[in-house]
Amino acid sequence: MSILITGGAGLVGMALRQRLAQLGRPVVATDAVSHGRDDPDLIIAQLTDQAAVEALFANHDITAVIHCGAISGPMLARDNPGLVVDVNIAGTARLMDQARRHGVRRFVFCSSISVYGSVGPGVINEATPLRPTSVYAASKVSGEALVDAFLTEHGLDGVSLRIARVYGPHRRGNCVLADVIRNHLAGNGTVIPCDPNFMYHYVHVDDVVGAIITALDAGRLPERRYNVAGGEALTMPDIVATAQQALPGARIAMVAGQDDVPDIQREFDISAIARDLGWMPQMPLARGIALYAESLAQTTAAQ
Repeated sequence: MSILITGGAGLVGMALRQRLAQLGRPVVATDAVSHGRDDPDLIIAQLTDQAAVEALFANHDITAVIHCGAISGPMLARDNPGLVVDVNIAGTARLMDQARRHGVRRFVFCSSISVYGSVGPGVINEATPLRPTSVYAASKVSGEALVDAFLTEHGLDGVSLRIARVYGPHRRGNCVLADVIRNHLAGNGTVIPCDPNFMYHYVHVDDVVGAIITALDAGRLPERRYNVAGGEALTMPDIVATAQQALPGARIAMVAGQDDVPDIQREFDISAIARDLGWMPQMPLARGIALYAESLAQTTAAQ
């Protein structure tokens, strides 16, 4: 009786594997690549490969699925939207089809705040209309629709978590926090192109893992989609000040520019998941940056 984690070599997947192992819960982890790690417990399988997806369920007693495997951001594969659709939409459908065929108890889908698009002023809750501005975001909207449809038509019990910008150990995609920390550890400064009024919504990977496991284990799900964010809406000047507090002596300069994902999203309401499932973020950004720096320093020293 195991929990299948897709994206098991990624940022969230690695942290999930570690937490579930600490809890003594069996895991089957799969990913498209190992990222060069010596990871004998990882099964290499493509979500685009029907036979490989079928084998995951045929060869293991899978009782729950946490689906965080995907092309993981709007800045990735921008020049190959067909691949995004095949991996993130068709791959999710393949996975859910096997999950319902094998009687999986719960399917947790890692969605994204990108589904909301550029909202503008105002508080974003789960009822805010979805206006995706990228193929990636549209693929997450489609994944959520598949969760709903498989529940209605096939009885597969699923939930979608709309997750903010995740940071922490094993982050491989673009991340300004990682850049600041790595440059600081190397004795270098960091220049950040930004709009000083643009709002960012970061959440530490440990908080994301907590939200996922909470949704996985909940006896009842009053809603089928929840926002998962860090509870702090910050501008880049706020973030720089926090980073300099956590990393004394860090040299950070801001210049005019914009973020890679310039959707305007001012504030997220995370009261629904707190009310229904009892989850709240525990990691303020200052503490998260300090822990991230410790992890990167240890990794650098081990190399």
